[in-house]
Amino acid sequence: MNIEELQAYHKHITDTYDQRSGNHDNSQWHRETALKLIDGIPPGSGNSILDIGTGTGTIAFHVASLAGPDGKVTGVDLSRGMLCEANKKLADSEFNNIEFVLADAEQLAFANNVFDRIYCASAFFCILDPLSTLRQWHGLLKPGGILGFHAQPETSYYWIREARKVFTRHGYPYLINNATGSIEKSEQLLAESGFNKVDIRVEESGYYMPAEQARDSWIDESDFFPGQYPHPVTNVPPEIMMQCKQQYESNIEKLITEKGIWNDISMYYIYAYK
Repeated sequence: MNIEELQAYHKHITDTYDQRSGNHDNSQWHRETALKLIDGIPPGSGNSILDIGTGTGTIAFHVASLAGPDGKVTGVDLSRGMLCEANKKLADSEFNNIEFVLADAEQLAFANNVFDRIYCASAFFCILDPLSTLRQWHGLLKPGGILGFHAQPETSYYWIREARKVFTRHGYPYLINNATGSIEKSEQLLAESGFNKVDIRVEESGYYMPAEQARDSWIDESDFFPGQYPHPVTNVPPEIMMQCKQQYESNIEKLITEKGIWNDISMYYIYAYK
């Protein structure tokens, strides 16, 4: 990917999250899953902690209280809007051990062997090069340090899952959640990144979507699509796009039950040890 493409991808990501920044804290789901990631393996007193994709600072504030006054928390994000909200909360708080930094998670300018913990809640799917990025994060950890992050199975979100099937069949890659799409893939990826122990905890979850809403679902270039650039449908010829849409609609019909269509939103809580 050249610099122009990378800048375009970053704009795609930042525009999306800047727009969400004002009401991001209203999402109870994001808060609960973020705090659950920390509760799985919390930091210790005095720890140095990096919060990647900090958003409005949910994890940063929580781990700052756990690390105590001798600890240090650095929250990084690519969205200025998110960091603006985080800094507003910091200004109104009594914490003096938190710093928020505008940064690209794949190109972090920190020294190696400086963090006891690295956390990344609901943001790893935005990473363009998972292997290279995890190797970098591994380097940032102190020996014995731990990385904790969320990932989702490649079977998550029925519209992505079914679109992946039809586009892949025609030779067009569809990469979201692919690198960590199964426990086996996640373990292999982390082993290749240098981690010597991996603990993956699965939280199964989902709900039924109404049949009509499922029938109306489809992927197009206007959709938010992290982790791949350009958008996976950008270069699909119109005739292939039509075939994919027809196959997708056929697949959806086969999945609809009396309750609707099951939308799997299961989550992996992944902990990797250096």
